[in-house]
Amino acid sequence: MTSEPSQPIGGIPSAREQEPKVPAAPEFCLNTPLYRGFPLLHESDVFRLEYYEGTLDCHCAGCGRDSVFQCVQREYREHKGPYENYYFALVFRCTRKSAHGLFFTFRAHRGVVQKIGQFPSLGDLAAPDLRKYFPVLGEEKHAELVRGVMLASHDVGIGAFVYLRRVFEHLIEGAHKKAKGVRGWDESDFEKSRMEEKIQLLKAFLPPFLVEHRVLYKILSSGVHELSEQDCLGAFPAVKLGIELILDDELERHERQKKVEAAKKSLDLTAQAIKPLPGQQLPAE
Repeated sequence: MTSEPSQPIGGIPSAREQEPKVPAAPEFCLNTPLYRGFPLLHESDVFRLEYYEGTLDCHCAGCGRDSVFQCVQREYREHKGPYENYYFALVFRCTRKSAHGLFFTFRAHRGVVQKIGQFPSLGDLAAPDLRKYFPVLGEEKHAELVRGVMLASHDVGIGAFVYLRRVFEHLIEGAHKKAKGVRGWDESDFEKSRMEEKIQLLKAFLPPFLVEHRVLYKILSSGVHELSEQDCLGAFPAVKLGIELILDDELERHERQKKVEAAKKSLDLTAQAIKPLPGQQLPAE
């Protein structure tokens, strides 16, 4: 005899079983936008979050560097039955200096759990990690990347997608400028191509991850033109991660080029320094 699927707590229809599972506490706290709801299929979903006693690894604004935060307490705002208007907060303290803290507030109600508040914001926590991309983006586009993350942290999904798409297009245009200097480049063919085709034409000048996952641009464009705010917010963590992986590749290229240029300059200077004086000869190899 086949058993019926388990019903979620709080009377929410079983169709919610197809929705994303409640994230683990670190993911919920550090990467999930505010007000994104997750179905509570089991009481343990809330229990694991509410009684989390582990750590979070993230930037500490007080210390000005990455740190480890320990969950030190939980606070309760209101109780109206089991997971009906059930509010609780998790408090984390920096293991370097306990005065520096992180605060996250959650609400469980009618079979859904949400993060409804936090300090610092997602944008504030992410901004320091985005500074490393300044050399490959420049001031204007780096500011747009940060602004996109900030908007998502304030529940503005479509606006966040607009800025991430601008960053994506900036990377494509950078590769385009390099390609135009290559003999045999067909500019007219490029101009009449759609974005996914342009990426394929530029594959020699783009990070492999971008070429392999060029559907990312389609997702960003759908977010700007078709998706709802909630759809954009739900997809934002994955899209942001994709952009960061592309930028990581670009940053690696940039750092390698800097090393190549520095090594070339150093070797040229060294070669000049060991040139023989008049009447002298270098030792035979």
